[in-house]
Amino acid sequence: MTTCPVCGGALPAQRGPRARRYCSRACQAKAYRARQRQDQEHRVAPGEERELLEAYAGVPAVELADSLAAAARRLAGALNAGRPADDFDLGVVARVPLVLAARARQAAPAAQALHGVPDRTQTPTVTVVDLVAEPAPPRATVQNPPPESSRDDSVPSSPQPAGAPKKTAPARRKRLSQKAARAVADSARLVKGADHRDTHRWDLIAEDGTVLGYVEPSYGGTGRTGRNGWNHRLADSFMVSGPYKTREEAALQCALAWIRVATAPVRRTLTAD
Repeated sequence: MTTCPVCGGALPAQRGPRARRYCSRACQAKAYRARQRQDQEHRVAPGEERELLEAYAGVPAVELADSLAAAARRLAGALNAGRPADDFDLGVVARVPLVLAARARQAAPAAQALHGVPDRTQTPTVTVVDLVAEPAPPRATVQNPPPESSRDDSVPSSPQPAGAPKKTAPARRKRLSQKAARAVADSARLVKGADHRDTHRWDLIAEDGTVLGYVEPSYGGTGRTGRNGWNHRLADSFMVSGPYKTREEAALQCALAWIRVATAPVRRTLTAD
């Protein structure tokens, strides 16, 4: 027989989702008021939130997240071992989530107004396609953009003859809007690379033929195959990120990294005429 969590009175045997938890309406109201008081005690005042933001203003969000994860691991280890929790770790676990949440609330309206995106929490979807069952779309040839022409002002340039064609500036990478970049990333899918048999590499390709990047196995584990997850790298980069637990997670992070690069401002090189 169950008991009321407020007064400890006995409750009759009940079944189903509508089973009573309290013996009376009075106990139910008392429990509700107790929950309200608890919420008020744990709620952060606006002044305290501003103080936390100012205290951690110079710390990047990635470092805050890493310190939070490390403090949580130390606290879990102390609890499992029966040791007292460290006050520093308790402070990190109590303050850092509030700082990250406050930064996210501040950044969301400005980012939506800048890019015109109603919901930036949506992530692109990635489809895995096996080329044994379905033919791959034609792979686009990815070429690095030509380097910016450098000019030394200390050396006078030779005059061009009359009637000579005017030199044009090299083509620059076109910056995509957030909406256009997400549309490309949403259409991306994983297909087996040409050397998949040897490297087990997967290519992340959009419907228009754009190669976003590559997903490759990460080695260094202690298992029989030696794998410990999956890495990804962009199509025009040799930098590898990872490892991630699954191939789909690595592909998703690759698509998000491609969106950041495709929507980043293009740096221009100023040269004297």
